[in-house]
Amino acid sequence: MAIQKPKGAKPKIAILSRNFSKGAGGAENYAVNLAEQLADEFEFHVFCERSDVSHPAITIHCMGRNITRPRWIALWLFAWWSWRQTRQGFAIVHSHENTWHGDVQTAHVRPMRFSLFVRASSPIAKLLVYLKICTSPRLLAHLCLERLRFDSRGRRVIVAVAPALADIIETTYAVEQARLRLVPPGIDLRLAGDTDGPQVLSKLNARKALGLPLESWILLFVGHNFEKKGLAAVLRSLPMLPVDVSLVVVGGSARQVETWRSRVGRQRLDERVIFTGSLSDVSPAFAAADCLVHATLDDMFPLVVLEAMAAKVPVLLSVAPFCLASPLVQTVEAAWMLQDPNSEQQIAHAVGALRDDPDLRGAQVARAAAFANDHGWSQVAGQQAQIYWDLNSTKNLNGLNV
Repeated sequence: MAIQKPKGAKPKIAILSRNFSKGAGGAENYAVNLAEQLADEFEFHVFCERSDVSHPAITIHCMGRNITRPRWIALWLFAWWSWRQTRQGFAIVHSHENTWHGDVQTAHVRPMRFSLFVRASSPIAKLLVYLKICTSPRLLAHLCLERLRFDSRGRRVIVAVAPALADIIETTYAVEQARLRLVPPGIDLRLAGDTDGPQVLSKLNARKALGLPLESWILLFVGHNFEKKGLAAVLRSLPMLPVDVSLVVVGGSARQVETWRSRVGRQRLDERVIFTGSLSDVSPAFAAADCLVHATLDDMFPLVVLEAMAAKVPVLLSVAPFCLASPLVQTVEAAWMLQDPNSEQQIAHAVGALRDDPDLRGAQVARAAAFANDHGWSQVAGQQAQIYWDLNSTKNLNGLNV
C-alpha cells in the first residue's frame, strides 16, 4: 500500500524514550533506528533521560537531573516531565515508555498485568497476586501507568512488535483490533555484506580485531540481561561440547560481566569463555562467529537474531512463549528451535549438529538470510510512517492539527 503523504510542512513528532541509544537494548535500538529512517519525512523531537545519538535532523531534549532509584518513582517523573513538555506544539506524540499520554504507544514487552495473572489460575492464587500488588508501590505504579497507556479513549494507536504480543495486549486490556498495529523490529541489511554496504571483515580478521581464539568454533551470545537471555543454560552446555568450542559473550554492564566471570571461574570454564563487554558495533562479532545462541527466557522480537541472520550466522532460538516472534521464524525454518531453553542437553545437541553438518548449516543460513531480507529498516519504517500520516490526516480532518 502506498504511503499517503499530504503536502505541506513536515509533521512535528515527539518521541518519548528514556534511554535513546542504540547500545541500550533492543527497544531503545528500535526507537533510534525508526527515527533515523524517517527523519527526512518528519520533524522529530526526542524527550529522554539520556542519549548518545547525534543526528542533524533529530532534536534531543534531555530531562536533566535524573532519579534512577527507586525505579517506579523515576518512571512517574519521566511520564510527568514528558507530558509537560509535549502538551502543545506537536502533531503526534509517540511513546516507547509507560506513559498516560501519546497518540502512538509502542509496546516492546508483555503487559505486567498479563505476566502477574497468567499463572494465577485458582481464586487463591489470584488473591495472593492482589495482595502482592497492594503491598508493592512498584507494582502499583507500573500497573497504573500501564492501564492508562492502553486506555481505549480517543484515537490512540497501540503498536506491538510481534503478532503474539498484539494478541496478548488485545485480550489483557480489551484493546480493539482497529487500534492495534504491528511494526516489528528491522535491521541494517548492509550486515549481509552487499556491495553497497560497509566492508565486512573476514572471519580471521574479525577474530584478530576482537582478540578471539583463531582456531576455535565460536558460539556467540549477545544480550544485556544475561540471566533473562539464557546464559546460564549455555554455560552448562559447554562441558558437553568438544573442547574446540568457545563461547563469546557480548554485552552486559561491567558489574554484570564481573559477576558472571566469577561464575565461569567456579565452573572451570575460564579458557573457553570470553567476555567482550558491550560493543558499539556488533558486526565484527557476527563476522567472527560460527553460530549465535539465543536461548532466551523472555523476548518479543530480538534484533540480535535478525542481525545474525543477515550476517549469515546460523541461529539457535527459543520457541514461544519464551520468544513471541518464534512462530514467524519457525514457519520458514530460519533457525534451530529450542523447545526448552533451560535444557543444556538441547543446546549442546543443536550446537553439535550445526557444527558437524555443513549442509544443514548452509541450508538454515540460506533460509534465514531470506527471512532477514524481508525485515530491513526501510520496510519497517514505511509501516510506522503510514501510522503517522494516517493520524496526522485524522487530526487535520478534525481541526486538531497544531
